Amino acid sequence: MAKSKSDKAENKAKEKEKQRYTVSGRVFNAYGEPIAGQKVLAADVDLRGAAIYRTAATVKELTDNKGFELLGKDETNADGFYQINFSDNDYKNYERRHADVIVFALNDDDQVTGRSKLSNETDYTGNAINNWDIRLSGAAKRRPSEYRRLMQVIAPFMKENKMELFQLSSSEDQVSFLASETNQVRNHVALIVQADKLQDDHTKFKLSHELLYGAGRQNIPLTWSSLILVKRATIVKAIRRSIGENIIDPQDSKTIDQFIENLLTVALLQAVKMPEASNLFRTMTFSLKNPAMQKIFAQSYLQFDGKPEDFWEALSKEEGFTPAIIRSLQLSNQLSILTNMHTALIEELQVNRKINDPSELLELETREWSGIIKKTGFPEETPGNTPEEKEVNYINNIQSTLVAAYPTKKIALLVAGNQILFKDPEVKERVTAFFTAAPEFDISRSRVSGFNQVLKEVAGKLYDPVVQNLQLMQRIYQVSPSPQVMTILLGKGYTSAYHISSMSQNAFINTEAENIGGATIAADVHNRARYQVMRAQQIMLKIRDTQDKASPVKIITADQQTQIMDAINKLN
Repeated sequence: MAKSKSDKAENKAKEKEKQRYTVSGRVFNAYGEPIAGQKVLAADVDLRGAAIYRTAATVKELTDNKGFELLGKDETNADGFYQINFSDNDYKNYERRHADVIVFALNDDDQVTGRSKLSNETDYTGNAINNWDIRLSGAAKRRPSEYRRLMQVIAPFMKENKMELFQLSSSEDQVSFLASETNQVRNHVALIVQADKLQDDHTKFKLSHELLYGAGRQNIPLTWSSLILVKRATIVKAIRRSIGENIIDPQDSKTIDQFIENLLTVALLQAVKMPEASNLFRTMTFSLKNPAMQKIFAQSYLQFDGKPEDFWEALSKEEGFTPAIIRSLQLSNQLSILTNMHTALIEELQVNRKINDPSELLELETREWSGIIKKTGFPEETPGNTPEEKEVNYINNIQSTLVAAYPTKKIALLVAGNQILFKDPEVKERVTAFFTAAPEFDISRSRVSGFNQVLKEVAGKLYDPVVQNLQLMQRIYQVSPSPQVMTILLGKGYTSAYHISSMSQNAFINTEAENIGGATIAADVHNRARYQVMRAQQIMLKIRDTQDKASPVKIITADQQTQIMDAINKLN
């Protein structure tokens, strides 16, 4: 039966009385990325539904409960946005002003994968609930990663051109062309190419192209020479960050750890081929024969950026690195510096001659050095116009470095070798005994008086002349640029800085330049002597200024008193 005009008018009036509402928001995955194409369902929660709205796993569970009124469905757009419209007729079972709305995210099987908060009266702005977002659980889907989106475009293009990505690594123009043709970010394409190059360098290790890209996107240079210097923790952090930013897909910890282990192993293999690192790998074999320990040492050495003592302390805690091995590695390091990283000479000294400390090399005479260098050669960059001149310069540099590092031991050798003359041979023997009994004595800074006990034991009745000769050598060493110059000055009868500075500089140069190595060295000696005298005079002036006003002990500190006595001793 057709409805009357009055029925239609009545229905129209009732329709106008309906209140219209909306609930809207966005759906995000666990990484904060908006999810497109996500099904959502809005429902009004009644008293029965309040018991299960937090835990319900399916739409069927919601409807069976009889405590939900379904308000509508939607599917998110490209930005993850949804909007569901409903009216008060949709929750008509109970009389109240506003619906208590919850929005569920559903999969294709109508299972609940996420849910919004439950609304109340205060969540409405007018007739709308806005920003009613849903965050999916960690296992929920995420949009394709940056790496995957790149490869989906680039891989077919490369296949069409019958080329591999690594083949473009040496051509910036080809990389730029690929980025332009595929409409991708040029830097991202360059990383994709370089990652493929590293993967192709050592295919048996099966380095993950995706993880290489993820590391590169966090500013880790994708070159072997750079990777060997990057710490393991830094690479882990970079990969984790790229996963978090959806640059690459999630990876389990075991996969990441194995990748980094393989990556650093390959980086080490590549580093052996690099000229700047090859000497390091050669010299470490003098102390380490175990490949596993070689790997630990090389990676630790190349990646460490703290204090040297901290490096050796950390290395000593690694399995197998005994004190003897640590000392041997330290010796290799010292010899590397001394020889300018000349591996053949390091091997001759450490392996063939079995030295235990660089100071032992002080005992080698120039002619012995010459024989060794003729066997090992010298670095190509050694200065000199002829091979003979280069050899002399190389030997002189080594000897000068040793003397500067171990001046006291050099002087002890000069005394023992009768190159420093003593009036009494027995005094000379006692001085030699002192150097042996007091290895911590440093002629450049130690006070002779600080070793009284040792002196009494080795000098006996000759205590006074032994002390006097030690102080004499120390005074002349203070103004000498080397032990050799000190020896010559002692032989010429000089006894102190005051003795030398009492001559004019020109007179001293004219007298001694030829004997001690030239005018420059003579001028240096005289300037040192003048400085020592002026310093002592300043201290003496302080004594004079204070002695009539108060007791010096109340004005001058203990350290100053020691300095005064040292200055007086140097003048005598």
